[in-house]
Amino acid sequence: MTLKQHDCITCQARHCSILETCNTDILTAISTNKKSKKIQKGERLFSEGDIIKGIWFIRKGFLKVELNGQQGRPLILRIAGRGAIFGHRLTTKHIHHTNSATAISDVQFCYIPNNIFAKIACDSEALQQQIINQYLDELKHTEKKILELAHKSVKEKIADALLTLAETYQYEVKKQSFKITLCRQDIADFVGTTKEQVSKILKDFEKEGLIKCTAKKFNYLNIPQLRLIASTHT
Repeated sequence: MTLKQHDCITCQARHCSILETCNTDILTAISTNKKSKKIQKGERLFSEGDIIKGIWFIRKGFLKVELNGQQGRPLILRIAGRGAIFGHRLTTKHIHHTNSATAISDVQFCYIPNNIFAKIACDSEALQQQIINQYLDELKHTEKKILELAHKSVKEKIADALLTLAETYQYEVKKQSFKITLCRQDIADFVGTTKEQVSKILKDFEKEGLIKCTAKKFNYLNIPQLRLIASTHT
């Protein structure tokens, strides 16, 4: 669905994206060539194996970024929200997406064709540096994910997942609660375990006073204690 166009200069989402340090000329060039769109919860932004044809800047909403896994279950690499970017490649060559992105809420985003974005980026060293930094951040995240899957127990991985979700959904103790857009199976795919294991450990955490939750709503998280559990093997 196409939406009313948004100006990059006044867009609040750019302040948490790679466009944060871009000058007015670069932002104007991107604004002129992009389209503002929307997808609904459950829709795919792109699929693993698709040719990268353009750049997506996420303005609002959340997506799960996942790989095709074993036994028919995907592995969720991360949850992406406002300010996230996909398809950022400084080349017009045919490169394929190595993962998929599926909306777990309604998502608003801006899209610009790859060849146009590459030309604009060539005129901005600041934007090129931000793209490099984004690559490095994604590499570090992937390395961390591999280590966690290899060395952490399920309990440690779920504690770490809760901390990640708390950060993603901007949990604050004084607000007392936050609602996630992931089901128990999604959390299982996020840590590489089963839905039953997730439910069991969440119940254990609740008995220990580490969390209070109902369905997809977390009313309380004991952040310090969850950090201790999550960092046992780090």
